[in-house]
Amino acid sequence: MLTEGDTMPNVTVEDDAGKRVKTKDLLDGSLLLYFYPKDDTPGCTNEASQFRDLLARFKRKKVRVVGVSRDSVASHQKFKKKYSLTFELLSDVDSKLCDAFGVIVEKSNYGKTYMGIQRSTFLIDAKGKIVKVWPKVTADGHAEEVLEYLST
Repeated sequence: MLTEGDTMPNVTVEDDAGKRVKTKDLLDGSLLLYFYPKDDTPGCTNEASQFRDLLARFKRKKVRVVGVSRDSVASHQKFKKKYSLTFELLSDVDSKLCDAFGVIVEKSNYGKTYMGIQRSTFLIDAKGKIVKVWPKVTADGHAEEVLEYLST
């Protein structure tokens, strides 16, 4: 997993509108890139809803919030519409961005092991330097935790 001081990798993925986006093009100021396992699941919906509800506070701090999962563009569109999400989601179906950030880990569920996204968040400055990493995030209260960090 990338750590504080590392440079954000420049990877091309699709946004939730199906447009190809280079990660460097997201840097119009500070960027909060959060990785989550799957659209429309309880923990991921909880986390996304918290970022949605606090988005105005992030904007006042000039921080752009962008979510990333390996779901398709169509899945992101349904997820955004269902929960009125007003920030961008990136579709990383080929796992290029997830692999570049090192967030794919071995997980287990009901005795089965598989490779999946470790819920993680990265704060990146306007020059592409990672300034803070939250690995192994607990969804509940995470958006508020990030805002508290931004207020220090």
